[in-house]
Amino acid sequence: MDKFHKRNCHYCGKGIIGRLDKKFCDAYCRNSHNNINNSSDELQIKTINKQLRLNRRILKSLCPEGKATIRKEILSNLGFDFARFSSIFPSSGKVYYLIYDYGFMPIYERQTIEKVVIIKIQPYMKDFDPWIYLK
Repeated sequence: MDKFHKRNCHYCGKGIIGRLDKKFCDAYCRNSHNNINNSSDELQIKTINKQLRLNRRILKSLCPEGKATIRKEILSNLGFDFARFSSIFPSSGKVYYLIYDYGFMPIYERQTIEKVVIIKIQPYMKDFDPWIYLK
């Protein structure tokens, strides 16, 4: 196949002139094609990241001193999603759910979550190795 062999753009269908491995006629068609093909994955990632950022903002606003105890319903009313967090940190039989540089730990009363402890991550928490639990 020579460089003058007729090839068509994968996005718009126009003829392509140039390298043999070229798939699109220009950057617009390449970007449009990739945006369409990646849109569902990207939308899910954007949605999750948006919720993580919101969760962090909520924790930061409610914990100006580095540690606070808040009723669960306050977090829920502000749009906090307890299922979205970036990592965990186990501490003496309990678990802190971390969202970047803030974390929360549920407090159970009468076998339901009534309150939540909010913390700002401490330096010793950054050295946590989750793989030790798999040995």
